[in-house]
Amino acid sequence: MLISKSDFMDFLRHPALLWLKKYEPSKIPPLDSAAEQRASSGNNFEKNAEELFPGAVKVGFNSPAEYQTMIPRTEDAWKGGAKCVVQGMHKFDDFFCITDVLEVNGDGFTLTEIKSSNSVKPQHVTDLAFQKLVLEANGFNIHKCQVLHANAHYKRNGDIDYDALTLFSDVTDKVKKILAKTEVDMSKALSIVISKVCPDLDPLHASSNFFSDWLKIREELEPRLPDNSIYKLPKISYRVAGNLIAKNIKTKDSIKDDSLLSHGIAKYWRALTKGEQYIDTIKLKQFLDTIKYPVYYLDYETHSSPVPEWDNYSPHQQVPFQYSLHIKRSPETEIEHHEYLHQEKSCPVDKILLNLKELIRPEGTILVWNESFEKKRNEEMGKYKPNYSKFLDNVNDRVIDLMDPFRDDIIMDPEFLGSNSIKDVSEVMLPGYSYNNLTIKDGGSAASEWVRVTFNEATDKDTTYANLKKYCERDTEVMVKLHEKLIEITKN
Repeated sequence: MLISKSDFMDFLRHPALLWLKKYEPSKIPPLDSAAEQRASSGNNFEKNAEELFPGAVKVGFNSPAEYQTMIPRTEDAWKGGAKCVVQGMHKFDDFFCITDVLEVNGDGFTLTEIKSSNSVKPQHVTDLAFQKLVLEANGFNIHKCQVLHANAHYKRNGDIDYDALTLFSDVTDKVKKILAKTEVDMSKALSIVISKVCPDLDPLHASSNFFSDWLKIREELEPRLPDNSIYKLPKISYRVAGNLIAKNIKTKDSIKDDSLLSHGIAKYWRALTKGEQYIDTIKLKQFLDTIKYPVYYLDYETHSSPVPEWDNYSPHQQVPFQYSLHIKRSPETEIEHHEYLHQEKSCPVDKILLNLKELIRPEGTILVWNESFEKKRNEEMGKYKPNYSKFLDNVNDRVIDLMDPFRDDIIMDPEFLGSNSIKDVSEVMLPGYSYNNLTIKDGGSAASEWVRVTFNEATDKDTTYANLKKYCERDTEVMVKLHEKLIEITKN
């Protein structure tokens, strides 16, 4: 069993993840549609970034048969006098890697890793360290290690300028500092692959940024975690779990105060100690009194990409492609619903703003969920379309966040599980208004599905667009019902 670069990175996420990948891969959850879309966007960025290396010989593969011949084809490229090889495979003993770009640099080589993120991440440095060790064992003297990534300050203007879209960050010194540790870790990874016994499943063996993902996998593995385990606390983090274990606190009922807990877990723990739903009706009424009619319940769905689709936008910038708007003109009037879903490849912002300006009058409250996100989108759209900036500034001045009573502990319930998300809150406060009966259930899936059917040929366009409308409408419909519920609570 050979260990690839991705195998090694899985080992660093959790040693047992590597073992499961080799011996019981069915227990590792598949990527969801949002993760698949992110991977596809990253591949598109990488493919275009490769154009910055003219004259390079690309090895790569498009089929299992081609994959099997990558090493001899890579050797042939170097023997043929190549000065730069893209997507070449190199192997040493039990380890192998596919390098994004390896090019001659004087009497040595420059190794480049292409990443679609806006900056260098620690895992990128580790990735390069693994490659450097494999390559130098093959006789390649690596003078320089660098990451080619997206430039967050780039704004598209016409055709993509890939020289301007990308940045090269030299990480040679950072790679050198972790080479010894990486070599030790590679030996550990090899011992796990050789072993027939799964390593310790303890969640604290996971890396901090993979901790929550590992807990989902751990739920499916034997022996099961006890229901009273601290790992069953909602929103438990690597740091909090480590602090609790260090104090020999391994079960929920061993927690005596919230000083070792994060904000979200502390919310859950405080609600749990109260034993039932708690509502500060005085503060709730004060909050509701700030809401003025007409009330506009507004929600956006957004898309982002490392390669901006439209002019004046930057890598990974969130662009609204859809909105749902419920309007309550007065406490006595019937609710109205308006929506827009962009179904073309052109920038959605123009038509979204044209519609919203017709619908949202200069007075009344704009009720949203998570105001920082929604207001940021308005600010960005105002910069994209300056003739709408005054309108959008007025909208932002009138925004009130319906999340506030739940975030500020005015309403507490252990069944919220420490969460302020609209889905978790609505399931408790509004039985029957769940998202579970929808085909599209979250914003990440909404964005990936919109991209799939809008930018590609798809036979299910109409069905998918209908599902997108239902999902976005559910968000503002829930806000309407929650607002009504809160009013009812204060009256009673």
